[in-house]
This record gives sequence, C-alpha cells and structure tokens, in this order.
Amino acid sequence: MLRKPNILGLLPDEIESIVTKRGLPRYRADQIFQWVHKHGARSFEEMTNLPADLRASLPDDLAIFFPENMTTSRAGEDQSQKLLYRMEDGTSIESVRIAQADGVTACVSSQAGCRYDCKFCATARGGFKRSLQAGEIVGQILAMETKPKRIVYMGMGEPLANYRNVVKSIRVLTHPDGFAIAPKRITVSTVGLVPLIQRLSGEYLGVRLAISLTSADDTMRSRLMPINDKFPLTELLQAARDYAQANGDRVTFEYPLLKGYNDSDRDAALLIKRLAPIRCQVNLIPFNPVEGTPFEAPPEARVSAFAKALSRELTVTVRRSAGREIDAACGQLQIRYQNETRK
Repeated sequence: MLRKPNILGLLPDEIESIVTKRGLPRYRADQIFQWVHKHGARSFEEMTNLPADLRASLPDDLAIFFPENMTTSRAGEDQSQKLLYRMEDGTSIESVRIAQADGVTACVSSQAGCRYDCKFCATARGGFKRSLQAGEIVGQILAMETKPKRIVYMGMGEPLANYRNVVKSIRVLTHPDGFAIAPKRITVSTVGLVPLIQRLSGEYLGVRLAISLTSADDTMRSRLMPINDKFPLTELLQAARDYAQANGDRVTFEYPLLKGYNDSDRDAALLIKRLAPIRCQVNLIPFNPVEGTPFEAPPEARVSAFAKALSRELTVTVRRSAGREIDAACGQLQIRYQNETRK
C-alpha cells in the first residue's frame, strides 16, 4: 500500500492540514485539490500556480497515484469500454466506461475480489484480496479522463463492506471544488448488508441505492446469494423501504434473469407482492454468461413476458448491454487477462 497519502482520495481540509503545517495559507489546499479534480493534474509539477519550491517539496508528504490501465475491451459502436486497472501494489480491478447518448456512466470497483459468493458472479470466483482506498476508487474515474454524468458503485466487490472508503470517495467526487457530481447521479449497489444500508441512510449523502435482489423467494435467494441466510428478505426489504423514505427517492432492485431459477410466472407474482409497498424500480438484467457457472439467460419471449407481468404494478426496465463483447460481468476481463498472460 501507499506509504504517503494518495492525494486523489483526500478532501480539501485534509490537504489543508498538511499545507498549514508548513506555514502556508489555506487557499493552497484548495488549489491543489482543484488541480487534481478539475484540471486532471497527474503530477505536482503541473500545478503551475504553486510556487516552484512547494511543487518540489509536496512529494515529501503526498503521493499522486493513478491506476495503470493494463488492458481494455471495447463494445461495438457505442464505444463503451471495460478497463482492467493495476494498483500500486500490483492488485488488479475492473471499471467500465459506458458511453450513452446523454453522457458517460462510470462503473467503479470498491474491492479487489469479493467475499459474498453470489453463485452467478465472476468476481466471486477469484476470491477476495482487499478493499480499495478512497483514492483508488476515485482514481478509476480520473483515469478515464472524462467527467462522467453518472457514477455507479457496481464493479468488483461489495461497496458497503468497504464502507468508510466508499463514503469518503463519494464526498470527494461530490465536492463543489472538484468533480461536483450531483449525489442523485451516484448509485451505490449492495448484496443486502442491512446494518450498513441503515447506516448509509443516516449519512444523508443523497445517493441512490441499488440492491441485488435476484429472487423474492428466501429459499432461492439463499441458494443464489448466501448473504440471504444472514439478512433475509423481510429485513432487507424493510431496510430498503426505510432508505427510500429517508432519502426521498426510489430504491432500485437489480434482478438478473436466470433461466429456470427466477424467471417463472410465480417468481413475477412474488416479486410484485414483495416490492409493491416500496417506492422502487426494478432493473431486469438478462444474464450475461459466465464461464464455469450453470446459468443462462431466458429466451427473449420469457424476458418480455416477465417484464410485462411486473409492469402492471411496478416500474420496470430491461437493461441491455454489449456485455458479451466486453466481458461485462465483473471479474471476466480479469480472468481472461490472467489466462492470456499465463500462455
């Protein structure tokens, strides 16, 4: 890990505590923060409105580390990109730059690997390595060299299991002197860590919450997502309802459609029953195949019928992607890269 703080993950007041110890005015901290987050500076030498002696000495206290892009997959005409980044200690993680008609969505990782063993997830196959520091999360976005319109914490890892660093990275990204991303344009995803959903609700950050639901049946959800044994659906859905009420916004339920597991008429009816009392929307995601798992997407007709059934009482979207072209499931690009480098 970095021996000196990575400036990409510091707020202006933290930079201020460093510069004021040197007897310098506070505004120098604001200048340094803006150089990184507004102007994309990758070295202290680029900060040309700082005195030369200050630029030369800042590396004594601070580091600037941007993730190294190891490889990129591109998807068709929309130019979406799956990026494999290497951190300073050699840890690799994935991000996605999604090009859309109204701007770029950045999908970032919060951990290298994941502990939660969702049976359909490629990330879980690689095991858990470590949580990312706030600067490593922010660095994924800065390295894209495009200010995104939206940010989603839906990459590798469980964001709420890295709570402190995820919240700090959100504070950095929403700071008015930096990227100034509107909180409502940030979505934090979770497998359903109920106490941390409650804690996030109390932060009043204004960010949106997405819950990976997968099934409205406790037995099936536990089979697909073992975390359900610890935080069953009754507790999870109550936490979701409380979050929606506290933040005045809909909660999103992510629902990967898995042929023969969660795509029946009964599944749709149970989903309506469970979610109708909650201010929410449902994202149906036809499954992108992951090598080594038994899952596949339902036929298009089944996807359409499932969406139609839900839409009678719930707000529903079917999320399409060029996933097969860019190894969209988190962890797939990392697995492919590792396999290729071993050849």
